[in-house]
Amino acid sequence: MKTMLVVGSAPCLFDDVKRAMAIRPFASVMLVNGACTALENAEYVLAGHEEKAEMFARERRARFPNAPPWQLHACCNMKRLAQYEAMFPSVTNWHPHETGVGATSASKAAKLAFILGFDEVILCGCPMNQEGYFAGEAEVPQHIMCDRIGSFGMSRYGVPVQETRIIKGYREKLKLLAETEFKGRVFSMSGFTRDCLGEPREDRI
Repeated sequence: MKTMLVVGSAPCLFDDVKRAMAIRPFASVMLVNGACTALENAEYVLAGHEEKAEMFARERRARFPNAPPWQLHACCNMKRLAQYEAMFPSVTNWHPHETGVGATSASKAAKLAFILGFDEVILCGCPMNQEGYFAGEAEVPQHIMCDRIGSFGMSRYGVPVQETRIIKGYREKLKLLAETEFKGRVFSMSGFTRDCLGEPREDRI
């Protein structure tokens, strides 16, 4: 069985990865978006926002100039593949846009892990209900209209970010995925996603 750890930017990511590696010591790692600067030894990075792919690549190279080889994955409209390849030359693997539709970039990473031949996915640092981001997250500008899961304070609508329609929608999509294509295949180490998906079994090999 091949396991992929999908690593997000929540402050709990390091503890999550440590506990996941204790039960899946041979797991591969895919870092999601700003988490590209979290771990040096990772085979995969996902630019869940393809327009920021070069920023993520730049930040990772600056943080870990001697890192082992890694792949940068992203999704796009395949009819415009040549244009995307020219605009974002650091991306090594392009996937159809529809492949990644789901509940946040973490779910996109999970879907891509299955395409890459992995049997099991464990989310680390992807609780979907904790505030803040780990110290050292990649410094990539966030769009003013983007409500980030984990952000502090109020949204542009004057309500707590965690209660916005967008983020509530992500959680509803995650619940649906947990009962369908992610069931028994995707697990989580913390937070709301763990409540939905459950933790990985320690005795599974």
